[in-house]
Amino acid sequence: MITEELKKADHIPAKVTEVVRESVINTFASICGEAPEFVDDPEVGSRPLNGIIGNIAVFNPELTFSLMMALPKDTALKISDAFLGMELPFDSDDMGDLIGEIANILAGEVAANIEKVGFRGQSSLPTATRGSDLTLFMPNKPPTEKMLFNSPCGQFMLNMAMSESK
Repeated sequence: MITEELKKADHIPAKVTEVVRESVINTFASICGEAPEFVDDPEVGSRPLNGIIGNIAVFNPELTFSLMMALPKDTALKISDAFLGMELPFDSDDMGDLIGEIANILAGEVAANIEKVGFRGQSSLPTATRGSDLTLFMPNKPPTEKMLFNSPCGQFMLNMAMSESK
């Protein structure tokens, strides 16, 4: 699958979604000790989040895949313990750094694996957003895919959007 085909798509192709889902499972299995389970939930993302979001993109000059990794507070705390061997204070800068680093690891896995479908790209710098009543949405309504996962560290969500690079 080449970038030109993706640019014409009005949805994220299943091949891309599957590669990203596998990348999420691999990344979080290495952190939490067991593979997370994908949950097919049509209501995913319809409820506000009280937690932290790691944002990163995998892109090339033509196309961008934006990844928003949404973690409820309890999940973020358990992930910090699993990743570092200690629970970070949720409101600390260190927690933001950790979630940004996990988003970066995930984007590296996605960038490496998405080449299987013919998309060659690199990842952006990660950012983290912490708060309550957070709602994930993308302006201009690009094709999106929301994925919910249950892991030993807790439930989390990934929102992926596909757009033309500008």
